[in-house]
Amino acid sequence: MGFGSGELEIPASSTMNIPLSDILELEEGGSVKIAANGDYLFQLTGSDASSASPMISPIVLRGNSYSNTLTLNANSAAKGTRAAGTHLSFVSPMEQMFVYQGSDAAVKRLKSAEVAGEIELKINLTLGGLSSAITNINKVTLTLPGYLQISQVTGNGNGTPMVNGSKITVENVSTSSNLRLTIKAKKLDFEKQDDYGKVVIGDNGSIKMDGYFDLGIEANVTRVPTSPLTIGAYVNVNDITLKSATGIFDPEINISSLGDVSVTGVPDFLSEDGVRADLDNPQIILSIKNDMDAAAKVSAKVISTKNGQNLATVQLPEMNIYKTTVAPVTKICICRHNTEELTRQYGAANVYEVSNLATLINQHIPDHVQITDVETRADLSQEMTIEFGRNYNVVPSYEIYAPLAFAEDAVIEYADDFDGWNDDLDDLELSEGTYVRLTADAQNLVPATLIVEATPLGLEGTDISNLIEVNVKKGTVKASADGVTAVNSPLEIELREKVKGGLQKLDGLSYKVKGKASHDGTTVTGINLNSEKHTLKLENIKVKLVGKVIGNFN
Repeated sequence: MGFGSGELEIPASSTMNIPLSDILELEEGGSVKIAANGDYLFQLTGSDASSASPMISPIVLRGNSYSNTLTLNANSAAKGTRAAGTHLSFVSPMEQMFVYQGSDAAVKRLKSAEVAGEIELKINLTLGGLSSAITNINKVTLTLPGYLQISQVTGNGNGTPMVNGSKITVENVSTSSNLRLTIKAKKLDFEKQDDYGKVVIGDNGSIKMDGYFDLGIEANVTRVPTSPLTIGAYVNVNDITLKSATGIFDPEINISSLGDVSVTGVPDFLSEDGVRADLDNPQIILSIKNDMDAAAKVSAKVISTKNGQNLATVQLPEMNIYKTTVAPVTKICICRHNTEELTRQYGAANVYEVSNLATLINQHIPDHVQITDVETRADLSQEMTIEFGRNYNVVPSYEIYAPLAFAEDAVIEYADDFDGWNDDLDDLELSEGTYVRLTADAQNLVPATLIVEATPLGLEGTDISNLIEVNVKKGTVKASADGVTAVNSPLEIELREKVKGGLQKLDGLSYKVKGKASHDGTTVTGINLNSEKHTLKLENIKVKLVGKVIGNFN
């Protein structure tokens, strides 16, 4: 039986706004997630990063004990005499108090240091050898290394000690008893080096540090001496262990890898053969915990692979790591494009633009990303304070954060099927020249051009393009330029029998929608795809039978 002529139309209908969340399905626990604001993003966390434990070996200065009898010879007295009423002025030769010789290539310059415990110098001067000619010494002067920051001097009550820098003077000292002094210091200021103490650091890492003292006497001779004038001098200096120091240091910071990450659960719309994930601004967020009061620099390579084959290698620039007193954790943003938002979030000094960063994922979605060939070194342009012998910790971690915002070459694909038509069509066939026309008006809030392709399906999902011709006459849905303003586009699809009776084999359509950032001179980039705000709505959906339908209802 034949019925119909001209056009037979099913009444128009419309859909609700269809959000992307209803179209683009994600895998639970996959690498693509939906943020709290609804934006789609890649979010990957690296693992197995190696940490570093830099350490600078302790420096111990070995103290010396000095014991000697100093003879004040005739030339020590004014005019070469020791007659009563003359003035005696005497300065002993310099004697070594302590010395250090070692080697550590990590020590480049020492500015100051604190010692573990205290530096303690004990001095005992036996003055009985002067008493036959001198009753009181006007002034005893002890000159020490200029870098020694004296914190305390105590005597035994024989005269009053006074400190002026690295010199100690004691006035009105009686020769009838010994003079005993205990001198303490906790700090060394190596910017005040002099002939009494120097620190020499060689290019080969050698370190030499020494300290000397001398003793001066000013006195009036009150009686003619009956024997040579002598002073018994005993000086004892304890071993000195440097606890910490400020200067320039280059400790070994051995980080071999910042770790790797597996890219899992990639949704179908990003894994089809025609996909090109050219993302507008992928980012690597590198966090480095550094408990040293020392700044450092780090560089590395990022390698993406798929099925064991390298997709891309990107060299990262040398980046700054702050000392812990500035920021215990340095957060670095490595991005394709620096933006005002990233600058506000991380600080201008912590955002590094790497123009080819997107090549890691823009041709194919990798299954593995690793950061390797790490080079880390101390920043020798900045002073630092370190504790000798302490194992510090430099611990890196990273995340890959890539909002699904297209760059101009991006293409994603969504595929699905309409089926279950055969129950309504198996008794129908089209007369010659008759076809089915599907039309609709698409309202698009998605910031991408959508291109529709369709393939006829038979029972069990087989492709029956040899029986049915599908002609997508109007299959381009224009992009929303801002993701806020909808754009209307007409859709039109025709189905025609290639082989008589083909309609009876039709069970549905397999369709593919390509989302493209650029198409026919229109490019929309830099807008994050949002699962709820970006929608597609079809209005005025019509199905027309153009021609005559033949029914077999026997």
